Amino acid sequence: MTTVETAPSTAGFTRNAMIACAAISPLTVALSLLLAPFDATAEGEPYIRAIVANLGAYALWSWVGALGAATLIPAIFAVSKVARSGRPVLGLVGMILAFCLALPYGLTSDDTIYAAAKAGLDVPTTNRLVTELSEGTPTSILGFTFFLSLLGFVLLGVAALRSAAPKWAAIAMIVAPLLIPMPWFAGLPAAAGGVAWLVFTAAATGIALALPAR
Repeated sequence: MTTVETAPSTAGFTRNAMIACAAISPLTVALSLLLAPFDATAEGEPYIRAIVANLGAYALWSWVGALGAATLIPAIFAVSKVARSGRPVLGLVGMILAFCLALPYGLTSDDTIYAAAKAGLDVPTTNRLVTELSEGTPTSILGFTFFLSLLGFVLLGVAALRSAAPKWAAIAMIVAPLLIPMPWFAGLPAAAGGVAWLVFTAAATGIALALPAR
């Protein structure tokens, strides 16, 4: 049987690129929560009014979000590869659940609000539209897969405890997904969510640094 050897230079580039993706993808979320010109943890009409009031700044954060989405899949692969080296079965289950975060199930509510504002819809109408899109479409249930993905990352953290990853990174990966939804549940400011995603960024980067060179 013929095997394909990866050149050291190519292997090194791939490893470094995956580590970079593991850092960049969650970091874009953290920055959007910490630096966006509106409170990202607000809900309903107050949140819509905040976006409409800062419509000119929305394009920048859309591209930041696109960068996060583009680097998400290699980031999950990077963390999962290390985690599976510690506990293969648990790491595989965690990876499958984590990929729920990458499911392309429609426009984000922010994109919907932006498009509605550009079309001249008023805030109450936009709020009803966003609610219907998030709760009334055939694929609305997929919105809850976000919590499955958080569970997947917790499992990856547990699996990484037995890998070559630093213990602090594995523990941070267990804790960070539990912190991420708290600001929305507890009514905390967006900065709290940003800090949770910074912890996630450190965890993902620390685990990915344990990727083998080849």
